[in-house]
Formats: sequence, structure tokens, C-alpha cells
Amino acid sequence: MPLPPRCRILVFDLGDVLFSWSPVTSTSISPKLLKRILSSTVWREYECGRHSEDECYRLVGGKFSLDPAEVRRAIVDARASLVPDNVFIDFIRELQTEARGTLRIFAMSNISAPDYEVARGKPADWSIFERVFTSADAGMRKPDLCFYKFVLDEIKADPTSVVFVDDRFENVLAARSLGINGIVFDDVQRVRQALRYFVNEPEGRGQAFLKDRAGRLESETNLGQTVPENFAQLLILEATSDR
Repeated sequence: MPLPPRCRILVFDLGDVLFSWSPVTSTSISPKLLKRILSSTVWREYECGRHSEDECYRLVGGKFSLDPAEVRRAIVDARASLVPDNVFIDFIRELQTEARGTLRIFAMSNISAPDYEVARGKPADWSIFERVFTSADAGMRKPDLCFYKFVLDEIKADPTSVVFVDDRFENVLAARSLGINGIVFDDVQRVRQALRYFVNEPEGRGQAFLKDRAGRLESETNLGQTVPENFAQLLILEATSDR
């Protein structure tokens, strides 16, 4: 199988990737209904800056037969629940350090201007980003291809040099259609492994594996069974000269 291109640009979604939140609020609006609201056409237009915050709540209230004030309270509660995944953000910082300044980090998010302002107030390491692209500023949103093309043009990058990480498959699929390397954020350990696969050189990945498994370099079958023998370990010692 051919090795992937060595990528030097990472683009991350914010919500449900670098930040987690809860749809459970203190209002009468259920988590299921709140998610429907956040997937509605009105909300998508709001994320692109086509409605003011007050107008959005009014239109959502009319569409779902809700009091606009109740919609506002639900959104305020959801904003309050927003928490950065500092462990994963630290991992990204670690990748930057390992790349010795050659790795560029960006964010690309479907988010309204008021919600982004709240997010920026959260205790997260925003300095890892060279730039954050929001749907509110761009006037377009994922998975519209124009948004991805806009970002590629702004960062002056070839699609094959970029890795895009998002929790929604349709957003990742759109990125892949343009030649961008896409990772669906479904399991954090798998995503970390995939990012290292794209970012690090094969030799570097091998060295990191050997060091991580130092003292535990027994052979394993394809079923995960350990084979208690010394031959493979002696081969590794001969090749690396590193006891």
C-alpha cells in the first residue's frame, strides 16, 4: 500500500472535535429538539451571518412554535456547557513541537459570530491556530465546497498537503472530493494515530513505536497473541544498536 503524502497543514473543526458541549438545558426544549433547531435552515443561515441573533431566535420560535426567549435561554445554556478538550489540544501542540515549526494549524467551523465570541472566551490554547475560519465571517459553511476552496486559497495550500478533521462524515467527504486528506473524528485514539500517520515520516513513526514499546517488543500474531521468543528482539537490537 502506498504511503500517504507527508502533510504539513492540519485543519480542525471546533464543535465536537476540539470542544464538547451538552444539548441538555434547563428549558422545556429537549436535547432532540435543540439538535433539530441547530440543523434547521434558519440556523444555518444564522451561522453564515444572514440573520442577527434576535432575528434568528424569532424565526426559530416561529418555525418550531416556541417562545423566542425560551430558545435564547436554551442556547445560553448550551454555550455555558462548551468545554475545550485540552488533552487533545495538547496533543496537537505536541505534533507542532515534533515538526519543529513546520506544521501549520488552522480551524474551520460552522459557527455564528456570537457563539464564536463565547468560544473564544473559553480557557483553551487558541495560540496553536495560525488562523480560525468561521462560517460567520466567510458567509458560507461546510459542506459547501466553496468554503473549502476559500480556505485553501487563503492559506495558499495544495489540497494533498492538508489534513481535515471533522466529526461529520458529510463534511469530511466534501473535503476529500477536493483532494484534501479527511479524517472523521469518531474515536480519539484512532484520530491521534491517523494524524501521526499523515504528519510524521515513516522512519520517525517506527522509532517512536520502538521507544514506546521498549522492553515489550515480543512478536505478536495477527490475532494479538504474544509469541515468547528472542529472535525478533535480537534483530531489532542489531538494527538499532539501542538496548
